[in-house]
Amino acid sequence: MTDASSGSDSDSSIRPEAAADAPAAATDARIAVAQTTPAFGEIERNREHTVELVREHADADLLVLPELATSGYVFESESELATMAEPRDGATADAWADVAAETDTWIVGGFPEAADVDTDTTDANSRYYNSALVVSPNGVEAVYRKLHLWNEEHRWFTAGDELPVVGTPFGRLGVQICNDLWFPELTVTQAKAGVDLVAVPTNWVPGPADGTRPGGWTIGAHQALAHANANRVFVACADRAGTERGVTFEGQSVILDPNGLPLAGPAPVDGEHALTTACDLTRARNKELTPYDDALASRRPEHYDC
Repeated sequence: MTDASSGSDSDSSIRPEAAADAPAAATDARIAVAQTTPAFGEIERNREHTVELVREHADADLLVLPELATSGYVFESESELATMAEPRDGATADAWADVAAETDTWIVGGFPEAADVDTDTTDANSRYYNSALVVSPNGVEAVYRKLHLWNEEHRWFTAGDELPVVGTPFGRLGVQICNDLWFPELTVTQAKAGVDLVAVPTNWVPGPADGTRPGGWTIGAHQALAHANANRVFVACADRAGTERGVTFEGQSVILDPNGLPLAGPAPVDGEHALTTACDLTRARNKELTPYDDALASRRPEHYDC
């Protein structure tokens, strides 16, 4: 495990000055992503499978799991979602905190979050989020709620409104979920906050041009490549595979370096796979492209209408 020193500070929202007080980045951080095929609605089975995956990759500093890894993705009603959603301090948080402490591994993984609701009832005022837990050996460090919902997610989930940035022993960690990768402003904001690594739990599905994979890669992997390259950050995407209620997921989990080059993956389209690689996260601290160009300093936001 990495022994770089750091406090485990978590910001509830990104501060422009965050880069200045970022903890040291490790030169040998071991990052893993797990591509899974969750069984829809089988919360306990899926949760236990994620716990076993953490144990199998106990040599990793960080393991990233897919979006909605405990529940599956294709909901048909809010009442169905209500039976699977749980609070941020629920059974999944407990299980991941226990195995994180056991293995000294950090975990980022997706789950359906129930916020300020009684999950035993269907409440018209209930709020559910497509969320990701950030769990360390000390417990839950942060919860990220997906900012950019996709398609029918709008029917079941409330969009998030915060970007936690978490100090870890190996560097500064940010989180996105799936469709967030289609909004470049998000990664720019995280890079400006000093994020070294963006963990992306995802459930990529075919785009409008079904079956099209330019260069053999799903579009999600191309988006991740572009974000890594443009902002000089590492990006670790854990996708799911398989077919659920007629929806086939894209697979091809991948870990990318600040040039956008794959350090591991993309994984195969089908089936469960794990990728692990050592990352020199200090590389994300250098935004200089040439003596005249800088990934962040060269930006001219006064000319952008966004």
